[in-house]
Amino acid sequence: MCGVTEVGFIAVICGLKSEAQVVSRVLDASKIRVGVSGANAGRAEGIARQFCQDGAAAIISIGVSGGLEPSLAPGDLIIGETVIADDGAVYESDRYLLGSITTALSRESGNPGKQKIMGPHFRGDERGEGLDANVKPITGALFGSDDIIETAGEKTALFQNHGCLAVDMESHGAARAAARAGVPFLAIRAVADPADRALPPAALGAVAPDGSTRMLATLGAALRDPKQFPALIKLGADSGAALKTLRRDLRALFGALFLSLDL
Repeated sequence: MCGVTEVGFIAVICGLKSEAQVVSRVLDASKIRVGVSGANAGRAEGIARQFCQDGAAAIISIGVSGGLEPSLAPGDLIIGETVIADDGAVYESDRYLLGSITTALSRESGNPGKQKIMGPHFRGDERGEGLDANVKPITGALFGSDDIIETAGEKTALFQNHGCLAVDMESHGAARAAARAGVPFLAIRAVADPADRALPPAALGAVAPDGSTRMLATLGAALRDPKQFPALIKLGADSGAALKTLRRDLRALFGALFLSLDL
């Protein structure tokens, strides 16, 4: 935590432009800088490395993720305690940042140890005013994959082998850069596609390097195999639920982070 009170921003790493837009809309622009990796760990690492060199107080990975734990549903909120990378490396989220969030959540709930947000300061709405009274953020391990996890079978294997709650493609890159620079790291994810749902083939190349969505290419792939349309519609709904969670909850979560980092 050396020097965190002497710098002026939290660096946020997103995989998609849609995630970055949510972050920029609900958080104080004077206190954050946002980078978009295009769902690529190498690019996420490079962006995070530059932010560290610029004096970031913390590196926060934010975005949607694929569910691995079978009970998780689209829109569930996860605070990552650790990130396990493809190569077996394990990156710990900063204990101080984790503690600042969980303490704030427990204080608002009036029931320490139960991660449930209640009270007038955490009403929760589409503008990101705070956590919904019925939301229970889940803490646990995340898996960082260099490759797209396509099938339900692959998700099951990751859960059985590593016990991770969800998977994404950039948290481990951001975490690696933060660890090497000695900068605090934290991951905040919202579940999109659940553990029992495979990704439709048309969606596998949907993310461009700049984090935008290749809409025409995805639509063209689906038109060549119209049976994919129902799965694409479900994926869109899942992603929408995850982004809705981020819109609703990020301001409350970052309120605790800003206080803990004296920003």
